[in-house]
Amino acid sequence: MAENQFVKGTESISRFEIKRYGYTLSFEISPDALECYCFYEPSAIGGTPLTNSELLQHLAQFSLSESIIPEALSTLLISAVSAKPVSRLLLMTGTPMIPGEDGQVVMSVFDDLAEKEQDDGIEKNIDFRHVQSFMNVEAGDLVATISSPGTGKPGRTVTGKIIPPQPGAPVKLQLGQNVRLSEDSQSVFALDAGRICLRENILSVEDIYEIAGDVDFKVGNISFKGYVEVKGDVLDGFFIKATKGIKVLGNIGVCTLESDGDISFCGMNGQGTGTIKCGGSISANFIYDSLIECAGDVTAEVEIRSSIIKCLGMITVNKGGLTGGEYFALAGIECANLGCVTSLRTRVVVGVHYANLEELNRLFNELKQLVAEFTAAAKGSVDMKEFAQKRAIITERTHEVRSRQYDNCNPKVNVKNSLFEGVNITLGMISDNIIEERKGPLSIIENTIEGGFRFLGMTPLTFKAEMIEQTFVQQHMLEQQKSRLNFQEEGS
Repeated sequence: MAENQFVKGTESISRFEIKRYGYTLSFEISPDALECYCFYEPSAIGGTPLTNSELLQHLAQFSLSESIIPEALSTLLISAVSAKPVSRLLLMTGTPMIPGEDGQVVMSVFDDLAEKEQDDGIEKNIDFRHVQSFMNVEAGDLVATISSPGTGKPGRTVTGKIIPPQPGAPVKLQLGQNVRLSEDSQSVFALDAGRICLRENILSVEDIYEIAGDVDFKVGNISFKGYVEVKGDVLDGFFIKATKGIKVLGNIGVCTLESDGDISFCGMNGQGTGTIKCGGSISANFIYDSLIECAGDVTAEVEIRSSIIKCLGMITVNKGGLTGGEYFALAGIECANLGCVTSLRTRVVVGVHYANLEELNRLFNELKQLVAEFTAAAKGSVDMKEFAQKRAIITERTHEVRSRQYDNCNPKVNVKNSLFEGVNITLGMISDNIIEERKGPLSIIENTIEGGFRFLGMTPLTFKAEMIEQTFVQQHMLEQQKSRLNFQEEGS
């Protein structure tokens, strides 16, 4: 070890004393050798006071080589000339060493729930439902980078010795599930989609998030790339977004749920504003007053009431009724009761892709607006060729939408118990109101021969309406052929 290097802990308070015919001067050095204090006592019998040149000689004698504090020097010399004592005056300071920064784990992903700062500087309302962070990643994403510990900067004591810097501590990081470390040990990458979790120096990507109780102000809103399971309820005003699915063992209030996977829950009362967007299928005990958009099937065990449900699969109510509201199902509807004895309006649209229906409505409105503008325009001010081209484009788009076909399309409604008066049913392009109550079990399909609906004994939704109606069409054709043969025989 170099002689001019300070060793911490090997030195204590050092004191040096100089006695002269006019004064006594002492220096005291702190244990860390970063501070030098001076003591001055003028002689009682007279003599020459301390001068600046003498002070510098005394400092050099004890190897006190660092810069003197100008204010302290002035105070000491003035006191000496005035024959006043000085006690523990901080005369010199060394340069402390700067320890190296500890190694750090720097996350490379931001919170999905964090609100973006506004450029205009307007103060934003605090969202008390944003309780925890959800740093989500996809497979292959950079999760975090690991910075090396710093070396620090050396210091210097008042005697000129070097104080070696203390290096920073390296990161104590363990890799958990679904992450890998790069070859240079500086980067961590995700092996699967999920949420970044760092617990007790263990970094992992988790794709299952369990909530032991309710989703409330303690848990907050959830945005998770994975599967979410809630053991309790989801209270009003909260939302859950999970890519791989959501399971709620309790009930859902006025909330928003969104997932690319399946969603299941006990019950939901959306009070007209609660919404669900589901890329898979939905299963529940009951659904009230909710707005639902689903790419798969919607199944309720007990009842669906006063809701708007749009799905590309089947809507099924096993035990109870489908009452009030509007229901769009591409692959058919089955329930115990359809409608109710009161005047509560119930509408079902079956065998139609709800997005196509919405697009057709937009095209119809575009055409209506185009014709209205043409009619209201002054004579001769409208380019007829341009008008005809625009109308032809809308007509062509309309034909394209109507020509779309889907393998699971099934314009069929099954009612196990009662079909009530007043229900509006649309099967494909045919729509009508039920004018009298009918008892089930029955299936309703389109009557392509006579028009309107065909009411039959109930068959499973797996038996498509098109196949059933084809049987009636073939039978009708056979009867027509038989009638023609009989007519020919009678004529001969």
